[in-house]
Formats: sequence, structure tokens, C-alpha cells
Amino acid sequence: MKCRICRSEKVSEVINLGKQPLANKYPKNKDELTKEKKFNLKIIFCQSCRSGQIKKIINRNILFEDYYYLSSVNKKLKEHFERLAIKIKRYNFVVDVGSNDGILLQPLKKLKVKSIGIDPSINVGKIANDRGLETYIGFFDRKIIKKILKKYDKPDLIVASSVVTHLENPIKFSKDIKNFIRKDGTLIIEIEYLQNFLKNLEFERFYFDRPFYYSANSINKLFKNVGMTLYDIEKIDVHGGSLRCFIKNSLRPKITNRCKKILNDEKQNLNFNSFKKFNKQIYLNSKILKDQLISFNKKGLNIIGYGSPARVSTITNVGKINSNLINYIIDDSPLKQNRYSPGMHIKILPRKNNINKKIDIVLVFAYEYFKDIKKYFSKIKVKFYKPIPFGTLR
Repeated sequence: MKCRICRSEKVSEVINLGKQPLANKYPKNKDELTKEKKFNLKIIFCQSCRSGQIKKIINRNILFEDYYYLSSVNKKLKEHFERLAIKIKRYNFVVDVGSNDGILLQPLKKLKVKSIGIDPSINVGKIANDRGLETYIGFFDRKIIKKILKKYDKPDLIVASSVVTHLENPIKFSKDIKNFIRKDGTLIIEIEYLQNFLKNLEFERFYFDRPFYYSANSINKLFKNVGMTLYDIEKIDVHGGSLRCFIKNSLRPKITNRCKKILNDEKQNLNFNSFKKFNKQIYLNSKILKDQLISFNKKGLNIIGYGSPARVSTITNVGKINSNLINYIIDDSPLKQNRYSPGMHIKILPRKNNINKKIDIVLVFAYEYFKDIKKYFSKIKVKFYKPIPFGTLR
């Protein structure tokens, strides 16, 4: 097969995570548990543009029309977008592609920046519109662009945070961006960074919602092909370490030194060999986690999880970790509460009434938000652990 980003044939399968469910679908009853489907989750790597891609792409309509991720539930993420809003307040018209529940639109509105959102999720887009944050519900394509341009001029800034990784056709997306944005306009893309996945052993960030896993080189190639230029990169700390890429609708911008440095570093260090080492560590560390949980249970310890992001699905299904090993998972999103984790079917409960003195161990799946999570347990004595690589959190 060819790379879906740069059309190169220098692709090879590098990871096989076995049968996996859809990570952001949370069954709520026996009927949904019975009907849940699983698919083979295999990752290929392109040596040419240095991207990772899921071999089998699941239809985007199935995944996103009814969705269970709310950005604004996450305090740290809210603060991230509040800072971004201040950074971009000088622009005249901002379009946020993949705007979710309006997490960026809200601070932009407070700053009186003209902005609209686009999001494919009917239930989540409705939440934003009900808050007075204008959101066009649908996938970003020519049809929705045409609809927006009947009412508005072309934007001088488009933001797409954690969006390109979810696309079915990145080449089409880059062409649509080119046609939508103003001449000399700016595109800001935030990507969960493939090189960090390998560095930090974050195999749990591979799941069907995200068919693509980007490096700076793959972003550069994708947009260069439509006459746009990656000219700057900022390292940001969301989603375990991401890149904020600045792309100009021009072939003449000055490219920053930090951008050049990241591009060159990937050419040296992101390759097939790095995936070989990574692959061995996936199953070794999954076994370590399961063995630890079995040991805790034999000692009669009460174990719960905290946070049910999509990565819970990958971790628990690779490790075969179910409700025999974790009693329940607490999550702050009302859309996930009183449902079950995908595949392994661990009950997900709200925080209220479910933090108590019976708990001995908390497995923190949303570990990057540990400082905030820890505060909820200040009145009881528990031990906190990160799942992969397994370790104590203090």
C-alpha cells in the first residue's frame, strides 16, 4: 500500500495491537455490550514522511456523529486554550476546525474575537450552540466551506487542534484548507507527537479514532504539496507532549531555527529501528501492569481507575484487564458516566459518592492531570500508580 499522506511506497507494518474496540464508544447496557465490535489494530510507518497510520480506517461517520469526549471537562485543557486565545486575539476572523464543545470559541468570545467552530459530532456541537458559541455541525469539507462563505469572508486564521490525526483523507483536508483560508493566512495545527509516543512508551495513544500519527516532517510534506509552508513549531505540554505547527498560505515565509531543528532531528531518530524497540516494550509493560494488578488483588486491595480517556481502551484491551482487576473507573465527563469502558467493560462512575475510605489504590489513566486528580483524594490515604510504564505517582 501507499502512504496516505505523501503517496510513498516506503511503508511497513510496525505495530500490531490485536483486536480492539472503538475507543470512544462507551456501551451503556447489555444490548450495547453484546453488539460491540472489535477490529484488528495494526500500525504502518512511512519512512518517507515519517508518519504512522492505521492500516484499516474505520468509517468516520460511525466514530464521530455520536461522540463521548468533552474538551471543557478538562481544567488543564481549558487553560491551554485560554492561553491560545490570548496568543491569537490579533486575528480578524478565526475558524476552529474540530471545535468540540467550544473550548477555544468561549475564550475568543470573551476577547471579542470574531470566531466560529466546525465539528462533526451532533451531540457535542449542540452543547456549543446552546452556549451561544456558533458551531457548524458537519465534517470539514467543501460543502460546509461553501455554507460558511455565504455568510462570512475567508478566515485569516484557521485552528485545528487534535484534528488531523482523526482524518480519513489528509490530502483532501489540506486542499480544502488551501481553498478556504485567505491568501497569506495562517493555519495552526496541534498534533500529538509521534516521536514522543516512542520516547515515552505511549502505545495507548493508538486507537481507531486516530488513523494518523504525525511528525513535523509529515505535516511539512502534506501542506507543501498544496503551496503552504510549515514555518514555525512550538512544543506544548498537552496530550503527553504535542507540537503546535504554524503554517502559512505562502511559499515564502522565513522558517525559524527551532522548526529546522525538529525536522532534522526526526530524520536522524524516527525510523523503522526505533519502532522495533518500541514494539518489544508494549507487551512487556502490559504484562508488568497486569501482574501488578493481580498481585494487589491477591492481597485484598481495592483498586479503582481515574480518568477514562480513549487510551483506557487500548491499555486494557492489550493487557486483558477487566473488572476482575479494577473495580470501577471514575470520570468527570457526564457523557461517559454510568457506562462501560470499551472492550473490557469496566464500569465508569462519577466522582461524587465514589471516592471513599475503602479505596487502596488508584490507577491514574489520565496521568498528565495527576496534580488535579490527587486533590480529590486529600482526605483518604491511597497509593497512586501510572499504568504504562507502571510506576508510583507522588
